[in-house]
Amino acid sequence: MGLFSADVNDLRALYVEELRKALSSEKQIVEKGLPTMISAATNRELVDAFRTHLEESKVHVARLERILNAATGEADDATCKATSTLIAEGSSEASDAKNDAVRDVSLIASGNKIEHHEIAVYGTLRTWAGILGENEAAGVLKQTLDEEKNADALLTKLSEQINIEAPVTSVSG
Repeated sequence: MGLFSADVNDLRALYVEELRKALSSEKQIVEKGLPTMISAATNRELVDAFRTHLEESKVHVARLERILNAATGEADDATCKATSTLIAEGSSEASDAKNDAVRDVSLIASGNKIEHHEIAVYGTLRTWAGILGENEAAGVLKQTLDEEKNADALLTKLSEQINIEAPVTSVSG
């Protein structure tokens, strides 16, 4: 066992370790990230998008727990430091924004960062599941990947609408 993470000596061990981190990531998003974003957002469509994704993320937790149970007999997680950092950074940036539209735009940017991380994670896990012959898990991971891509696309669409409302100040050098 490494000082900060499990020893990983083959693709299956790496796959399981990354599944555990993905579970941690989704739990952090469900327990802290999205609830904080929902309470900080002011645009009704953005609040609705975050609420919808919160419900999807709860399903993602259950899916990952099923995949981990099938792979290892248990569904424990391993702290995802990337998600923890992205949530903390997003929370800090949103709290610094005093204008509602700027705060909403900041929340969208934070949401997109998290979605892009999740897209990378689920794309990788789906590929590894396929290589390992875990075809059912690969299908479930693909479904989650598609949902993360849809959430990212919705946030981008909302950003295009809300960015127009945010005040713009020129910066002179």
